Amino acid sequence: MLPDRLFRKLDRARLDAALLLRLAPELEAALDALHRAHEAYAREGAVRVLHLACQALVDVLDGAHELPSKRVFMRDRPRPHRRRHGRVVYEVHGLCDPEGPLEVYTRTAAKARPVALKTLLDTLLHEWVHHHDFVRFGESVHCTGFYERVGQLYRPLRDRVDFLRRSARTGRDRSA
Repeated sequence: MLPDRLFRKLDRARLDAALLLRLAPELEAALDALHRAHEAYAREGAVRVLHLACQALVDVLDGAHELPSKRVFMRDRPRPHRRRHGRVVYEVHGLCDPEGPLEVYTRTAAKARPVALKTLLDTLLHEWVHHHDFVRFGESVHCTGFYERVGQLYRPLRDRVDFLRRSARTGRDRSA
């Protein structure tokens, strides 16, 4: 059981907004590489390329937040899940072991298709916030503050993902 004082601390904690703003160009560059890697993965099953792009994004976040480097491990298989009456009712998107790697499953539970880029990004950032919390607070729980920290990272990057996807469909330059 988590002590109330620690829970309140975790619930109030936010990432440094000024740091995230300064980090935006690096995050966008890492996201552009992740987008290209995700396309290669979806097209050719190039999981190594996807792994390197995910690792690069985590390395940017670790370095900026002065955290110990966290190894990323991409599980190129369907998410572990449970079914009830033929429907998926529970699935694991990723894991963050405080003493081990950050793991992300790259295929959907039901049909084993590559996960969408937004889902992959959300899972990667979710697990990275667990890493951040384990290092900073010694614990990580799914509280309101946890999801706000994930959102601080995900919301701006989600807009960039939308732009990249539209650009890829129309064949326009992605650097804008």
